[in-house]
Amino acid sequence: MRTFIFIALLILAPVLASFYGFIHDQMTFSISEEFFTKFRFNNYEFPHSWHPRVRAGMIGMLNAWQTGIPFGIVLTAVGRIHRNTRKLLFYTFYTFVLTFTMASLFSIIAAYMPIPTDIAIARQSMPEDILDPIAFQRVVQINNFGYVGGIIGMLLGIGLHVLLYRRDKNKAIEKSTNI
Repeated sequence: MRTFIFIALLILAPVLASFYGFIHDQMTFSISEEFFTKFRFNNYEFPHSWHPRVRAGMIGMLNAWQTGIPFGIVLTAVGRIHRNTRKLLFYTFYTFVLTFTMASLFSIIAAYMPIPTDIAIARQSMPEDILDPIAFQRVVQINNFGYVGGIIGMLLGIGLHVLLYRRDKNKAIEKSTNI
């Protein structure tokens, strides 16, 4: 059963990441359609008959599930410190939620951070025909901060696993000495 839970968690991480990516790219599409229509869509070969929001969502899913794999491997592997299978399942799920929450929080922070007004430097890394370079750069910033938030969330998740393990171990020791 423990192996089944372990494998299920490894599969769950990229699936949850896909949902996150879909929602994330729907929000960033609202900020800068040009980021997708003039930049991202060129890297993917989705049918042009698909609505641009659907294509943006698919791009988000494709990018995020790949990120969910290493996050899932690390958090699930660290979760194996819990001897109890139920704790492995629930604690690891908590770390997944923590990771996605941190990625979301950092993305939201990035959305409200000012974009440098000297856009000339930023224009070097974007397509030439961008009409709203500030919105384009905001989406780039949101994406970058989302990845940083995910990494920080994963590190906090590792810490949470260790913290919960120590707490449970101390409770077990305390319980055995009180008997």
